[in-house]
Formats: sequence, structure tokens, C-alpha cells
Amino acid sequence: MFKFNFFFILFLLSGLSEIGAQNYIGMNKDEIIVDMNTLHKSFKLNTSAVNPYYKYLKFEDNINEITILFFLSENDKCTLVRKMCDYANINDEIEDLNKKYKKLGKNKWNYSVKGKIYTVTLEESEWYFTISTKQKN
Repeated sequence: MFKFNFFFILFLLSGLSEIGAQNYIGMNKDEIIVDMNTLHKSFKLNTSAVNPYYKYLKFEDNINEITILFFLSENDKCTLVRKMCDYANINDEIEDLNKKYKKLGKNKWNYSVKGKIYTVTLEESEWYFTISTKQKN
């Protein structure tokens, strides 16, 4: 009985980690908010800044090391995700990207979901780095 419960719990946890690798491109605004509030509780929606040129959702982690921007189309569908991180996280993020996606070259990966290909790029700036995910054209 213990073996069954142990393996059942492992099965459930493995499913939760897959949800954490959620592809947000194409999701609507409300779905993103529910997902982030449910599965990523350390991130909070920040509505204090408004940009007149872009529609987006901005989530920040509790210690202000990671900010995630979900750029939205006119009909509130996600078209681009940008994750901006402090350099303290770069090794963990690159390791995670290498595990989840197919490496294409320095700081470039891709993956496919339901026949659609998505590109992931890591861009280094002076004070932070950005991981951008979008559907390949």
C-alpha cells in the first residue's frame, strides 16, 4: 500500500511540474491571471504602471528578482512572454531552459506544442537578463 501511495504522489507531482511549464502564448488574460495566482503564488500582479503603447500583465516575485510580462493582443490573447531576472538566477534559468527545450545555439532554444513552434531567447543586459518566448512566424 505504501508503494502505491508513494508512486501515486510522485505521479501527481510530476503533473504539477508540467503545469509549471505552461505555454502562455495564445492564452487569454483571465486564464493567465488564474494560472499565475493558482500555480505561482510567489508572483503577484502589479497594476501600478500603465503603458499606453502595449497591453500587458506584469507579475513580480516576492523578492523582486523576477518580473514576468505577458504581452497581449487587442483581444487579450498572449503573444509574447518576457521574463526579466536578476543575474543571481542566470545559471538556474539556463539549466532549466536546457532541460525543457531544444537548444539551437548560444542563448536560443525552441519547442513545439500542437504543431506550433515557439522560440525562446535569452538576452543579457547590464543589470538583468531577459528570457523571451514567442511563436515562431
